[in-house]
Amino acid sequence: MLDGMPGSELDKTELSFPTYADLTQTKAWGFKAPRIHAELDEAERAADLSQGSRYTEGAVLGVGGMGKVTLARDARVGRDVAVKVLHPERELEPDERARFLREAQVQGQLEHPSIVPVYDIDRRADGTTFFTMRRVLGVTLHALLEEMRKGVKPRYTHRELLTAFATVCLTIDYAHSRGVVHRDLKPANIMLGDFGEVYVLDWGLARLIDESGETVDKPQERLSMPGELMGTPMYMAPEQMADPDVTAAADVFSLGMILFEILTLQRARDPNALFAPVDARPSTRAPYRNVAPELETICVTATAFDPAARYPSARALQEAIARYLEGDRELEQRKQLAASHAKAARAALDRAATTVDDPEPERTKAIQQLVRALALEPQNDKHVALLAEILASPPRKVPPEVEDQLHKQTQRIVRTGLVHSAYSMASWFLFFPLVLWIGIRDIGATLLIAVPAALSLVGSIVALRLRDIGRLIQFACVTFMMIASMAVSRIYGPLVLMPTLIATYVIVLQAHPARSMRRFGIVIATLAIALPVLLELGGILPSSYLFDNDRWVILPQMLALPKTGTLVLLTLANIGMVNVPGLFIAKLRSDLSAAQQHQLVQAWHFRRLGADLVGARTTG
Repeated sequence: MLDGMPGSELDKTELSFPTYADLTQTKAWGFKAPRIHAELDEAERAADLSQGSRYTEGAVLGVGGMGKVTLARDARVGRDVAVKVLHPERELEPDERARFLREAQVQGQLEHPSIVPVYDIDRRADGTTFFTMRRVLGVTLHALLEEMRKGVKPRYTHRELLTAFATVCLTIDYAHSRGVVHRDLKPANIMLGDFGEVYVLDWGLARLIDESGETVDKPQERLSMPGELMGTPMYMAPEQMADPDVTAAADVFSLGMILFEILTLQRARDPNALFAPVDARPSTRAPYRNVAPELETICVTATAFDPAARYPSARALQEAIARYLEGDRELEQRKQLAASHAKAARAALDRAATTVDDPEPERTKAIQQLVRALALEPQNDKHVALLAEILASPPRKVPPEVEDQLHKQTQRIVRTGLVHSAYSMASWFLFFPLVLWIGIRDIGATLLIAVPAALSLVGSIVALRLRDIGRLIQFACVTFMMIASMAVSRIYGPLVLMPTLIATYVIVLQAHPARSMRRFGIVIATLAIALPVLLELGGILPSSYLFDNDRWVILPQMLALPKTGTLVLLTLANIGMVNVPGLFIAKLRSDLSAAQQHQLVQAWHFRRLGADLVGARTTG
């Protein structure tokens, strides 16, 4: 019967229905997959229609806070499936039920070989909602990395893990094309199957977006609101920590964190410093792993703090991995690219040298270009020399960021001084019961001490409540303090107690960062000591001393001079004058030691950086 048939007919089969391949080429079929939308009302109606006993549940595979996953037998198809079911009490929570159905619909509409398919949404006889998924067999990437960290022989080669990672990147790129951002990518949500499969799991926190990046969920169906933390902090992007409504760039960052862990067996982020910038350079974090420079560049780019500086898509990240695996990045290409970055750095330095206004933007560009050159070719001694030149040449003027830091540091010192000043002035009033016990002879002189001391105390408290403490209120507090100290001359005269008290204050004031405040303190302290003496010599104030036959007699002015009371007052005052400035100076010394240690550690890091680069050049 085949005789005489045209050759073009030999590869055709007469079928009762069109072939699947033919259907995919029709206009009605469509050539672009639509974006994902979670229609929860539709899911509810579909679940209410069935309530059949199609599935026979077996062993419990796992139990969580919202529900459990069991193994079940699909009687219609004759296969084992995984059944995810809500706990009965959770069924009564509309928000959790909506989240459950949303997860099923999102995962079910993501039809990709590396995404576990959802077969059905149904309701059990007891009324609880469930959905069924493919039963996948394998091991998570997290478990594999834990084994490798413990020294267990790897189940997969380095190349196989990178190939699996590239598959994950393409899977995420597919999800992004459907308007889905995963938001919880981590090794525990990646599974490697027993027969070469790679799966991306757990789409429960996924965000649905439109072409412009806006959320498409209805307000009552959203999983998150701005300010909430959604995801795993050790792997999430910096912007996701502040706002869960992130774009595909957040998934790219998480993929970079996973890649770093595959390469180094270390987590890129320190759990004790979650908000610190991520250092994703294997060459510095795990140099013994001998990670290729190409892979380091991929890690650094994918985990850039600025989303715009990362790979533009998960596919671009996959393509970078593929280029490395294919070996099409030759050494000469890296050298040429590094040379172009070094040339751009030198040009930026030349522009910075001739710029009249602000050269710092050009210096910043030079450093950025040089960092890229060193990442591509760390063995080049010219790049090392250029780095040393940049580090050795300070900017012509203090950068605004440094000025801001200096101002903040000044404010911290001023606040510390005001705190001690407030305590010091407050301690003066603790002496008033003792003064009353000794006996007040001149109430006016007493008020001349109490009123300025109170004004200095109030001024210190008011200043501490200000966001930025101005110079005027600082001058006022010091002036009132010196007036009160000068009035102390009415107790034992201008040469006893008062000079020591003023000296302690002016010594403490010399720790002020502002030169004007230090000079003001010396001038006003000198006046405060000299003025009472001059007033007494001029007869304006009554004399406090009597000199007779080699005797120096103190003539009481403000207080009486009982033996016991006088000794107690002078002893306590001297103890206070030792401790208050001593505590202040001790606090400054501690802060200075911490700052010096920080600078020395930074210098050590720079020396280590230079030594490492030189070592790499000599051994490369």
